[in-house]
Amino acid sequence: MGMRRILGLMVFGLALTAASQGGAQTASVDTKPAPGPTSSTVPTEAPADEEAFRAAMRAYLASDPEYAENQLQLVKALAGLAVRIERLVIIGAVCQLLSDEDARLIVTNARQDAEAEQTLLLDDQKANFAIYYEGLRSGALVAANPMIPEPAECEAFAKPGGTLVKLLTWTGRPQFISPGIRASPRTLP
Repeated sequence: MGMRRILGLMVFGLALTAASQGGAQTASVDTKPAPGPTSSTVPTEAPADEEAFRAAMRAYLASDPEYAENQLQLVKALAGLAVRIERLVIIGAVCQLLSDEDARLIVTNARQDAEAEQTLLLDDQKANFAIYYEGLRSGALVAANPMIPEPAECEAFAKPGGTLVKLLTWTGRPQFISPGIRASPRTLP
């Protein structure tokens, strides 16, 4: 894949992340010629009307099968992360380490990230992705095994800088890996 395509996807992902986090900035659409045989262009920044930007990206994805496949892989990866976070939230709740409010907020934030990218999938990809997501989610929830874990397992889950701290970064509140060392927002657990 060409470097311009990779950069275009990265800029697009950053623009969607900023838009999904409530960024009220307006930006113009910057288009660059796409390498390859097509004469279409890649929007690299979200305009003030996010829906118009999404429509332009859907049209571009429809014109380039390689981009469409890359978008599907991105959506699958984000769905996998969201499902993993759901599974870890169940474990944290069973260990009584997460409040109900934190658990809901963490799962909501993870799902929002995944759902923002799903809107760009082509229609035939959406149907296939729905089946994929349901199987992924069912398997992960079975793997979470909601039986009461051993106290040692809960202690390992809650150790400083461990899974619990990484999950709590998804609440949007600052978390510290150790005294004076702040965890990055939405750290991957």
